[in-house]
Amino acid sequence: MSDHSTAGTERSATAGRGPGRRGRPARLSRDRIIEAALDIVTGEGSAALTMRRVAEALGSSPMSIYRHVRDKDELLVLLLDRIVTDLPRPALPDEPRARLLALLTWQRDELAARPWIVDVLARGDLMAPSVLWLLEEIYAAWRACGLSLEEAATANRIVWNFLLGDLAQHAAHPEGRSPYQAGLPAEADAERYPTVAALRPYWLSPDRRGHLADDLATLVTALTATLPQRCAARPAAGG
Repeated sequence: MSDHSTAGTERSATAGRGPGRRGRPARLSRDRIIEAALDIVTGEGSAALTMRRVAEALGSSPMSIYRHVRDKDELLVLLLDRIVTDLPRPALPDEPRARLLALLTWQRDELAARPWIVDVLARGDLMAPSVLWLLEEIYAAWRACGLSLEEAATANRIVWNFLLGDLAQHAAHPEGRSPYQAGLPAEADAERYPTVAALRPYWLSPDRRGHLADDLATLVTALTATLPQRCAARPAAGG
C-alpha cells in the first residue's frame, strides 16, 4: 500500500472527530465502578476503598461516582453481590451432616481467598442478596441434622464466630503462626506453668493450624448433640 493511500485511510478513520473528542474516557457505569472497586479491595483491602479512589482509578470525579452508587456501604454490598453471583456453587452430598460440612468448608475457603470480604462481614451490618441461597442451604442442613429453628440459628452463630477467628488468623499470618506465638508458650517455665510447658510438642508442631476440617467436624458434632439438651433444660417462659 502506498504512503498516499495510508494517509488517506488515516484521514478517513479520524474524519468527523473534533479535537475535543479524541481520548474521551469510556462512559461511566455501575459495572465499571464495581470493577474498579474490586481492583482496589483485592489489592489493598476494604479500608483502602473510598469514592475518591474509585473516581481516580476511572479518571472521573467523586460526584460522578455518587450518581451511580449512594455511598461506600452500597458499593461494598455491590461488590459482595458480584463475587457471590460469579462463584460456581459447590457439589453437595445428600447426607445432612456431610452436606453441612461441605457448605461450611466451601464458605470458609472462598472467604480465605478474599480477605477483604472477611473485614466487611465482621462488621455484621452488610449482606448481599446473592448470599441468601447459601444461608438457606446452611440453615436447612442444620435442621436436617435434627435441630429446631432456634437451635439452628444458635449453632450457626457459634460456627460463624469460630470461622471468623480462623479467617482473621489466616489473613494476619497466611504462611502460618508467628514465631512469637509458638516460642513463648513453648519456652514456658515448667514449674510455674506445668500444663502450658507440657504442651510444648503442640506449640512447636508445624501443622498446629492444619486441623480446620477436623475442628469444624468436632464443633458440628458437639453442637448437634448438645444444643437440643440445652434448649430442653431451659426454663419455660413465665414458668
